[in-house]
Amino acid sequence: MKTKKLLSILVLILIISMAYGTYNLSLSQFKLSDKNNSYLGGLTWSRSLDASLQKAQQENKPIAMYFWAIWCQYCAKFQSDTLGNPQVKEILEKDYVLVAMDLDIDRDISRKYGVSYPPYVIFLDGKGDVLERIPGAVDANYFLPIVTKVRNQVRGK
Repeated sequence: MKTKKLLSILVLILIISMAYGTYNLSLSQFKLSDKNNSYLGGLTWSRSLDASLQKAQQENKPIAMYFWAIWCQYCAKFQSDTLGNPQVKEILEKDYVLVAMDLDIDRDISRKYGVSYPPYVIFLDGKGDVLERIPGAVDANYFLPIVTKVRNQVRGK
C-alpha cells in the first residue's frame, strides 16, 4: 500500500515538474521590451523618442507614439485587434516611425504630452508637433482612416 502511494506521489511530482518546465520555457521566450525596443501588436517599436524624431525627419515619415502599460487590459485588446489588423499593421510598418512609451517607465514623456492612461496614440511630425491624438482602445475601422490621413498629411509637406 505504501509503495502505491509513494509511486503515485512520484508520478505526480514528475508531471508537475514537466509542466512547470514547459511553462517556464514558453515564458522565457515571451518578451514585451528590451533596452532599445518594445514588441507590441506584432510590431517593433523604438523606445527612444529622440532617435525616432531624427529618423522621421530623415525619412519624411510621421511618428506613431503609442503609450501602453503591462497592466492595461485594454492595451492587450488594442494591440491584437487594432494594431494587429493587417491593413493597419502594413501602413504602420511601411509608412511610420514607431515609438512606444511605457506609462510606468516613461513618465516624463507621458506628462509632457498629457497622457495619463493607456492605450493612447499620438501622431507627430518629424519636428515633434502633434498632428492627431487617439485616446483609448479604438477598433481598426476607427484607427485606419486616421493613420491614412496623418500619413498623407506628412507626405504632402
